[in-house]
Amino acid sequence: MANGIVRRFMVVFLALVVLMALGTFAFSLAEGLDLFSSLYLTVTIVSTVGFGDITPKTLGGKIIYMGLVLTGIGIFGYAVSSIASLMAERSIFKMVRGFFFLKGDAKLRDHVIIVGWNEVTKSVCDELEDNGYRAVIVVEDDAAAREAARTGYDVVVGSPLEASTYQLAKIESASSVILALSDDSKNLMAVLRIRDLSRDVRIVTICNNDFVKNLFYRAGANEVVNLADISGRILASHVFEPIVADVLEDMAEADIGLDAEQVMFQARNPIKLGELRSMGLKSVLLMAVRRSQKFYYPSEDFEIKPGDIMILVGLREHLDSDKAMLKNL
Repeated sequence: MANGIVRRFMVVFLALVVLMALGTFAFSLAEGLDLFSSLYLTVTIVSTVGFGDITPKTLGGKIIYMGLVLTGIGIFGYAVSSIASLMAERSIFKMVRGFFFLKGDAKLRDHVIIVGWNEVTKSVCDELEDNGYRAVIVVEDDAAAREAARTGYDVVVGSPLEASTYQLAKIESASSVILALSDDSKNLMAVLRIRDLSRDVRIVTICNNDFVKNLFYRAGANEVVNLADISGRILASHVFEPIVADVLEDMAEADIGLDAEQVMFQARNPIKLGELRSMGLKSVLLMAVRRSQKFYYPSEDFEIKPGDIMILVGLREHLDSDKAMLKNL
């Protein structure tokens, strides 16, 4: 899409340049005018202004004049309407944004590329922003680009199946890519394209059924989420355990109430959970992960070792202070 816009703009621009150049040199040869006067005459003809202060005197000049009137005005009118259309669609803005990303925002690192603009990705963006992550949105159409840009997010317009789109979004310095298109096959092809560009970036994608999950993993996705399965279970929980369902929804949102946080224990020496409590740990340690082994609801005597992943649950302010405390150990 972006390449088509550039090509269209370049064709219109080149048509104008060729038209003006031909008229200028033709009048200069036929009428003996200097180049600037010839250009002036050409512009007044094709723009339909026609001041009449310079008029062709020779037969050749009159023929050129008639040719420009019959063909040049049409080309000029098409060029003007095309440029106006491009500006109305903010296509020039998109091109400038594209080159901005391509030529480098030095601070655009460890960002998250989100493919698609819909109700799912809007929630994803809000959650990432609440957790301090920068998002770059990839969309295919102008309307979605304008809506996403109005919310303050960086936007790249292009096909999710083209390498140039991800290059504009700086995939080489991104931490993750989230694919949330409604079409499983398109998400799958996007995974393959991204893996061609980067072997390290983390790919998280949604799917509509468990049947295609293995296909996504085989294509190179790190995580595959079946939204229908998760949302269906929460909906059912609202029937027979509504408070539990409320807690689950609350924990999935970082902005208010309870939240869950994944923290790596990076201290040099092991330490017991009870000692962390005495040092001020306020949140609840729901689970500790050591390599592939999971320890649920560890006791106060449980020894947390360097490299363990701690899944903490608590209020946002408690989690922030706990993370700061653990970082300083």
